[in-house]
Order: sequence, then structure tokens, then C-alpha cells
Amino acid sequence: MKCVKGAVLIGMILVGESGLLLAEERDDVHPYLTETFIVELGAYFPERKLRIGVDGPVSGPNDSIEFQGELGHRRSDEVFSLNFGWRFGEKWQLGMQYFESSGVSSAILEEDVEWGPFVFAEGSGIVASQEFSLARVFFARSFETSERQEFGVGIGFHWLELAASIEGNVIAGGGTLFRREAVSASAPLPNIGAWYTYSISPRWALKGRLDWLSASVGDYDGRLVNASLGVNYQVFEHAGLGLSYNLFDLEVGVSKSGWRGRWETNYEGPYVYLSFFW
Repeated sequence: MKCVKGAVLIGMILVGESGLLLAEERDDVHPYLTETFIVELGAYFPERKLRIGVDGPVSGPNDSIEFQGELGHRRSDEVFSLNFGWRFGEKWQLGMQYFESSGVSSAILEEDVEWGPFVFAEGSGIVASQEFSLARVFFARSFETSERQEFGVGIGFHWLELAASIEGNVIAGGGTLFRREAVSASAPLPNIGAWYTYSISPRWALKGRLDWLSASVGDYDGRLVNASLGVNYQVFEHAGLGLSYNLFDLEVGVSKSGWRGRWETNYEGPYVYLSFFW
């Protein structure tokens, strides 16, 4: 009986010691490499560029209109952004991202602006608006190259919501009349991508991500690049602060019944966020 109790006691000690070793090993790297769930909430401060083209039924492809220059849109923006990561199984991860941007501007046109079959007259006042939102889902397999780093590759898709409008005086029948013209589209664009995380210490981690697409999908064709490079600092056990430099670049042609033309946009700048992991 004493032998049995002794064996049980030794077993409990060994289990306890192995648990401590695992805990120490877990505490030796940043939570981005170990935790199941990661949430990032923050603000994105990009410089944005936006050009939109609407083809005319007779004239065919028209020049794209630069919203920042010709239509007075602000070049800088403040955008709410959300990222979510779920580590499941031993080698699999699911990532999600969401951000949206919108703006309204007014301007006095310095030259005629062609929008589909209509021409907004030089010298007239116009009001222009745009709305853009992105939802990203990414499914990846991860590979650990050491205790302090891992990378992954996978596939996913970006769901894009695009909308723009111009209202003002158009040239018609030898005179002018007030008109509002608008276009919109919803575009699901698949992509391939990769990501990398390196734990400098238990509190500091470097991470990078790149998504890429160049293809024709249904009514859409074009190119997409969505990239991020930054650092995260663990402040508390389940919370941290992060800073990254993000780039989103999109050039897409649209061939829908209500809109034939192009949407070209670029968002580039810092992203500051709170991170939570558990």
C-alpha cells in the first residue's frame, strides 16, 4: 500500500513539474504564438487615393475621375478597423478583417467631367460621395520553424462593397439641368496569401501579412494587394498594444448591367490598435 501511495505521489510530482515546464515554455513567447483567439480593435490612418470611371454607352471607356483632385475629396482618412484570429487544431488558423471608408465632398469643376452618358459642366458646383467597405476571410495552415516563429499560407476571399455618386448640373439639349448619377457593386474576390510571426520576447512580437490576387471573377477583373507589417507589445496577460503599416491597393474592372467601368483605390498608412488574446 505504501508503494502504491509512493508511486501516486511521484506521479503527481512529475505531472506537476511537467505542467510547470509547459507553462514556463508557454510564457517564454508572445501570446500571438500560443493563444487560441486574437482580436485587434483600432484606427487606421491612411492616405487614400480614389479614381472611378463609368463607361458611356456610345463613347465607350471614359477617363477615370480622381476624387481627391477633381472632386475635392480629402486625401487623409480615419478608418475603424477590426481583425480577428482563431487558432484551431494543431496547424490551422482562420483570420478575419473588416474596415470601411466613406466621404462626401463639394467642388467647383475646373473642367468638364464625363460620367457615363452625361457631362457635368465646367464651372458648376457638384457634390460627390463614395462608400467603400471590405470584409476579409482567410483560412491558412501554419508551420512552426522554431519555438519563436511560425508562418502560414492559405486561401481566402475579400468581399467588397463599392458605391459612388455625383450630383450637379449636366450639359443636355444645348442647356444644363440638375442630375444625380450613382453606381454601386458588390464584389467577392478570392485571393492567396501568407503571414509570418516572430516572438522577440514574451512581450514583443513582429508580424507581417500579404494577400494577393490578379484574376477575372465573374463581372470583375483586376488586381488586389492587402499587406501589413508591424509590432505588438503585451501590456497585460490578455491585452496588448500594436502598431503596423498597412497597404490596401485595388484596381478592378466592373462589367455589370448598371455599371461598366473601373474602381481604383489605394489606402496606405499606420494602424494603431488594442489587442486581446486568450
